[in-house]
Amino acid sequence: MKKTIAAVAIALALVGSALAQDQPQPARGTNDAPVIAGIYYQSPTGYVRMELATSSGFKTSGMLKGMASYGVAKIHGKWLYRNPAAAAQLSDRRPVLMLISQVDISAQAVALVRFDVKKDRREAEFCEASAWTGVNTGDKNVIPLAVARVPNSNNLTIVPQSDLPAGEYLLIADQGKGYDGYDFGVK
Repeated sequence: MKKTIAAVAIALALVGSALAQDQPQPARGTNDAPVIAGIYYQSPTGYVRMELATSSGFKTSGMLKGMASYGVAKIHGKWLYRNPAAAAQLSDRRPVLMLISQVDISAQAVALVRFDVKKDRREAEFCEASAWTGVNTGDKNVIPLAVARVPNSNNLTIVPQSDLPAGEYLLIADQGKGYDGYDFGVK
């Protein structure tokens, strides 16, 4: 009887250990920081994983004006995103975000863009062009960030340099992949 109870106890301990390994585990010595790759918001109660947002399309505007003005008027190109608001809505005006990565990402490749919100979508300006000035791919809605590498890791801590006004935002972690990023709103 004692051997049966001991065998059941050992079996339960092994099953519990196996189930615990499937759960995200905090990295040692990083104040319970997540270890699964992604972007996390550091809330007062812990880390909250942000969702990846991918563009639903691209639109241009100003083509007729550009042609009618012989290239003086600018043509705008914008990435489109579904829904007028992100699922993640933060009340923190200066959120602390953590990028957890298995590969090295340059701190210079991180950008925060404020969306232009429309009735059924959000837009992020990608470029403006004219025959006289050429193409400018800089976005006027880029928010200045303080990006710091976590020592001895590929992870980055990302904080806006000033409080964010209420609105919708897209955090881009690798500009080489276009405008895929992590979206969130600030109330």
